[in-house]
Amino acid sequence: MNSKFIKKGIVAAALTGMVLAPTVQTLAAEAASILGMPQQNKEVSVEQFALKNVAADLNNTNLDTVLKLESTEEIRLTKNLSGKVFAVVGEEGYLSVNAESKENSDIVGKVYETSVINIIEKTDNWTKISSGNVTGFVKTENIISGKAAEAKAKEILTMLYPDVDITTLDVETIENSFSFGETVEEESARLAVEEAARIAAEQERIAAEEAAAEVARVGQRQAVVDFARQFLGNPYVWGGTSLTRGTDCSGFVKSVYAHFGVSLPRTSYSMRGVGYEVSYDEIQPGDIVCYSGHVGIYAGNGQIVNAIDESHGIGMSNVKYSKIITIRRIY
Repeated sequence: MNSKFIKKGIVAAALTGMVLAPTVQTLAAEAASILGMPQQNKEVSVEQFALKNVAADLNNTNLDTVLKLESTEEIRLTKNLSGKVFAVVGEEGYLSVNAESKENSDIVGKVYETSVINIIEKTDNWTKISSGNVTGFVKTENIISGKAAEAKAKEILTMLYPDVDITTLDVETIENSFSFGETVEEESARLAVEEAARIAAEQERIAAEEAAAEVARVGQRQAVVDFARQFLGNPYVWGGTSLTRGTDCSGFVKSVYAHFGVSLPRTSYSMRGVGYEVSYDEIQPGDIVCYSGHVGIYAGNGQIVNAIDESHGIGMSNVKYSKIITIRRIY
């Protein structure tokens, strides 16, 4: 009988004033047998032992601990893990399975740290095993079984569920926590799927980043338009670059973009090469629209904001008022 059960019976008897209650006598007989006491003295010896030590037990041990029975959950967990077999894996995280019981035989698959193994045939040097669809040979020294395997299984469960008392896991969860080996073909297929998923995830990440960047660029281009509109009605001055005192068409575009830290050339002709070209179907607010001898900033809704001439100053014009030579995008 487990010593915890003996202690529980002794303490309970002492606390209730029962010196030789039947329960204690029974426990005494069993304890005497375990402790190797003479049969004729077993009841007295155990009783004296209990009376002598119960005070010390109560003084030095928490009563809940003294009365605690062995955990049925711990027993259940051990039972569920008994009989499992694992492999010793290297730093690479797997153990190769050979086609034959020879060092240089072909590799037919792998078993991993969490892979459960079935032993088919065991010798001193080689053991034939199966795990999932893998069947082959591994060195016997790399097999973990018995109590060592139970400890390994608990270690795996603790690793998988660091914030959970593993004795509370149900049978299905426990069984699903362990894996199986895989053949060379299965591994190749799995790696191909994982690589495809990795590529897809990377493409999705890049697309998301590009979409976010485009949103930012759209916002920046719109900011250019909003800034340019502040100067509607200000005068046109040939050769000028002042947004308030007077500017010509290229001076206007140059000065607006300069506000955002972008340096543009001085003439409308030179602006035909800035940024990159987009088609009219792709035109967005903030794009620079170049004509023969003129330039403006697309403001949306088929309009450009531009320094028109001395009669009109800075104003709005139809984007197709003249033939478009090129549309340039800065952002």
